[in-house]
Amino acid sequence: MTMKLFDAHCHLQDPRILNKTPQLIATALDTGVVRFAVNGVSEKDWNLVKEMGESYPSVIPCFGLHPWFIEERTPNWFNTLKEFFQITPSAAVGEVGLDKGSHGKKIDFNDQVQVFRRQLELAKELNRPVSVHCVHAFGDLLEIMKSTGPFPAGVILHSFLGSAEMVPEFAKLGAYFSFSGFLMSMKKEKATKMLKAVSSDRILLETDAPDALPNGKFGSLFLVDGGIFHPEGENSSSNADSLRDGDSHPSKDASALPRETPNHPANIHNVLSYVASLLDITKQELAELSYANAVRLFSYEGSKAFVRSELPTTTTPAFVTQSNSNYECHQMASRDVSSWLSKSPSPSEVQLHVHGMPFSVDKDLLSARSAKIAALLKENPPEKLAFLLRDIPADPETFELVARFCHGYELILSTENVIPLISLAYYLEMTESHSDNNLLDKTLAFFEDKVLPSWNETIKALRSASSTIQQVLHSGLVDACLESLIYKALADPRLLGEPIKNSTCNEDSEDEEVFKPNARRKLFSPDWKSEDLTTLSLQLYNPLIQEMNQHGVPPEYVAASLCQYVKKWTDSGENETIYKRGVIEAVERLLPPEKGIVPCTLLFEMLRLAICLECSNDCRSGFEIRIGKQLDQAEVKDLLIPSQGYSKEIQYDIECVRRILKHFYANYSSTDVSGIISVAELIEEFLMEVASDIDLRIDTFVSLAEMSLAASLGTQRNSDGIYRAINIYLDKHRYLTELEREEVCRVLDCQKMSPEACEHAAKNERLPVRFVVQVLFVAQLQLRDTITKEVQEFDDKLRREVVEDEENEVKMGFDEEEVRVEMEKMSIKMMELERECCIMRKEIEHGCTHQKSKKGKVSMWREMKRKLGCVSSTHDCNCQVKKKKKKY
Repeated sequence: MTMKLFDAHCHLQDPRILNKTPQLIATALDTGVVRFAVNGVSEKDWNLVKEMGESYPSVIPCFGLHPWFIEERTPNWFNTLKEFFQITPSAAVGEVGLDKGSHGKKIDFNDQVQVFRRQLELAKELNRPVSVHCVHAFGDLLEIMKSTGPFPAGVILHSFLGSAEMVPEFAKLGAYFSFSGFLMSMKKEKATKMLKAVSSDRILLETDAPDALPNGKFGSLFLVDGGIFHPEGENSSSNADSLRDGDSHPSKDASALPRETPNHPANIHNVLSYVASLLDITKQELAELSYANAVRLFSYEGSKAFVRSELPTTTTPAFVTQSNSNYECHQMASRDVSSWLSKSPSPSEVQLHVHGMPFSVDKDLLSARSAKIAALLKENPPEKLAFLLRDIPADPETFELVARFCHGYELILSTENVIPLISLAYYLEMTESHSDNNLLDKTLAFFEDKVLPSWNETIKALRSASSTIQQVLHSGLVDACLESLIYKALADPRLLGEPIKNSTCNEDSEDEEVFKPNARRKLFSPDWKSEDLTTLSLQLYNPLIQEMNQHGVPPEYVAASLCQYVKKWTDSGENETIYKRGVIEAVERLLPPEKGIVPCTLLFEMLRLAICLECSNDCRSGFEIRIGKQLDQAEVKDLLIPSQGYSKEIQYDIECVRRILKHFYANYSSTDVSGIISVAELIEEFLMEVASDIDLRIDTFVSLAEMSLAASLGTQRNSDGIYRAINIYLDKHRYLTELEREEVCRVLDCQKMSPEACEHAAKNERLPVRFVVQVLFVAQLQLRDTITKEVQEFDDKLRREVVEDEENEVKMGFDEEEVRVEMEKMSIKMMELERECCIMRKEIEHGCTHQKSKKGKVSMWREMKRKLGCVSSTHDCNCQVKKKKKKY
């Protein structure tokens, strides 16, 4: 049986072979290559490709802007591209793509992404397959396809050299994997593993002519000039079967040809032989399945390839999903079809394609359950149903479940399949008004009863919906899940994870007891563990956390979940730059504004990631502001942020540290200066750390030193820390001239150095002479000031002593005068007392004139006067006063 081959990607319009294209096509046709997908690469060759498609029935034209040529595009390039598709209904899209290789890295990658995304969206809009070029950018490609796809019409990953692990992810989005002579440059073990990860219904073959010349180990090579290259020990026919039987490889291959030798489209036979040998199948088997895959892929409305009779009977679509890695299983699946589904379509069956997977289903049974399909069949012939349902919002597995339900099989619902089933049932209008016990009500009841009441089941359901997120995002199902999770988090925030321990934040023990897991849950399931929110894709996690912030979920728990999300999605090597960048930017927007809920060290780690991943300026600025508010909690290692420049002299991002310091001062409102002192010490330590960098330039170091001085403003700190940093810098840069060393030392204020530092500086041979003289002069001034101060203090002491003596003398004189005045007052009082006594005596004597005095008896009054020390007359009293005065 003659093999038919389909060259899924080539460039027959290339200037290197353009003048020989008729002969190349004729030769390839003679060898069994019946179709050529000719890909344009720039505006300059689109018209050539169009004319080639019109001239050769076997050529399928493809139009696209290759990443290597985007800098040459005109302002109106996209409108021109769309016009070519309007006038060429048989055309597919290609070659487009992303390139970070040796050639592509010279072209702005953001520009590549912008151009590629527009063409990818156009291919989806036109429902045409698109051929994609990808070099060292598979992660970026996957993220763009996830955000734009899925692609029911198919995406061709041409000359695929990616890893086996990425194959399933691309396949879910509708990718086909095309292999060329470049595959021979891959290690055999790696190539075999990757090939066996590709489903048999996704394999394509190509030449990429005039590039990707095979190495010739698997047969003779057709040359563009008309000759044939025969490797040593080989005849003109390739023989992969004999190689599998153990025949030795020829010692000489295509490496003997000049490196610039162009490839011939007939050399697809060499690719066929090599791929078949790695898969351990015959060339005939590989030719049939790859040809059938290509015909199915290019069978869109208006295409030249849509010829139903060309499909081999061995690849008749079956309602069975095929193995992704085992070709024996594929062969068995092709033969073992369910009894209710015939191998060849019957008159009552229609053929549908879901993400490239063919299904044959009974149109009567399907329309009995689906109001949408019933309406389409009523207005259109069955043959058009596949085209009308080309955008079915489901993956093949979900559609298979729906088809089984329509054919009367028991439907097994689970948390993982309920959301995709609801989405597809809604799309197909499988409602109770159309048929009793229909799918939509069954799935909704399961969703409400089994999924929404449970935190874990809700997260599992959301996670399973990631593959069809674009279809279910606006269906209301996601909103219901998010609302359920939010209310559960409000009741028990610990479902988000434990808050991050921060040594600067003292948490009350009472606060730790506020939120506890449900007691009933703990009683009946002691090992219960909540599902982690961080397993959700960013498209679901972002709106969920945003709503939690708005509903007042405690910020420390939200912050803990966000930090876990960053760790999970940025530490893994499986996620590429674009997705990681999106994660970091989203986390920065979602972080609660409260100070201290995220440790400063973690914020610095996120900032480093934001810089490394080239996140937006708003994202980086947001992290810098958050860090600035709590910079006094940072350590010097946190400030060592690598610069993204290419020069060694900017090893650390000095400007970033400067901005963070500015934010600290702008937001510092405490009256306690301890925070300012901590930051001043931190900057000095940072200066000492970077001073040892041998490549640190003088102006950069001086700038850092000035920043350190600025951090010390408002504090009574000395300049010893800056002096130590200068000493380290001069020690590591001994080649500096005297003038350069003076430039380094100009920021140092000698007057703020301690005596110990001055003493060390005076003996430091690394310092410039001028600076040493300044230090000595300052030391002399300090000594003079010290002596002057001591003399002044001594003089002040003597002066104080003299003043004190004078004050004592004055005080003593004041005491004598006071005694004299008091004595005078006492004398006056005594005189008054004597006067009163005299009056009393006279009154007594007058009252006793008629009485006789007793003989020998002393008068009582006289006795009283004697005891009082008073004389018997006024004269005597005056004499007593005079005597006292005289005595004094």
